[in-house]
Amino acid sequence: MTVGGMIMANTSLLQVRTSAEDKEKASAILEKLGTNLSAVVNMLIKQIIITEGIPFEVKMGRPVYSAEEAINEVRATMAFEDMDLTEEDVRMLYDYKNRDVLGDDLRREILGGAK
Repeated sequence: MTVGGMIMANTSLLQVRTSAEDKEKASAILEKLGTNLSAVVNMLIKQIIITEGIPFEVKMGRPVYSAEEAINEVRATMAFEDMDLTEEDVRMLYDYKNRDVLGDDLRREILGGAK
């Protein structure tokens, strides 16, 4: 088979259902990267063959905790170890949850090191 002057191997049509919004967003991103959905789907298929599996991690999402639920869980864990959760600890947890501070910075603050 010849398409646009290129000799193509035997090809098969693959149809995928997805939301129009997802297709538009993905297409726009891929266009900026200089490729398209068809090429990326073909890359995915080749990687499935090469790796004999899904070429990326597939896992169940972790439950989303509210800040209060997360802090109560930390408080309960610390109480189990006979440790208290101070107001300063709670502030640091909120800062971390709100991404106002990075994990490495928070670790240094907890351990008393410089930022």
